[in-house]
Amino acid sequence: MRLLSATAARLGRQDMLQGLTGLLAALCLVLVMSWPSGGAVVNDSWSVVAPVRAVLLAFGALSWGAAVGARPRRDEMGVAFVPTPEAPPHGEPAWRREVAATLAALLAMAVITMPFDVLSHAAAYPGTSLAWSLLAPFLATAGYFGVGLGLGRALRVARLGALLPLAVPALIAAAAWLDVSLGARVASPWFAVLDVSPSFAAVMAVAAALAAWTARPVREAAP
Repeated sequence: MRLLSATAARLGRQDMLQGLTGLLAALCLVLVMSWPSGGAVVNDSWSVVAPVRAVLLAFGALSWGAAVGARPRRDEMGVAFVPTPEAPPHGEPAWRREVAATLAALLAMAVITMPFDVLSHAAAYPGTSLAWSLLAPFLATAGYFGVGLGLGRALRVARLGALLPLAVPALIAAAAWLDVSLGARVASPWFAVLDVSPSFAAVMAVAAALAAWTARPVREAAP
């Protein structure tokens, strides 16, 4: 129950509300533009809606993960700096709870946007199963959130936090480039959602496990 209330509170914060609104608006636009009109016989809307949904969820997860991972530790803060409840210092129990709530909120966003995938899949009759079409974005969301945590922390340690807004889209583009270069579906959610990929599932499962391990509850330090 505590995680559910924390997740609801996290979804209610302005940054995630704006992100969810933008995601829904983008998917509505993509669905309308890809839906056939007139006397068209073939409906290929799923082949556009599903990859766009997966990439947007992965991008959001990577962005929020990087932002949370880049939080400073308490010993890195100045004496006069007082952290807010919404931005606890890195590594503390409150920060781990923030990680868990953010991950759960992102997965909730994946659930909220599922009807777009279901509708376009039912209309297009693609060869890819609906189960994988719905599972792949969940894997991408959890996996890229874990990658984002590591990315944010790495840039923080390297004192390159200013590069974070560039690093997030660059990593998404690098994942697509890697898949094209290898001729396999390993890292990019755009390609992975179109067909079952055990390699993508394995990579994302490992990254998601790291995120879950980071979000594990720990006891408060004794005063």
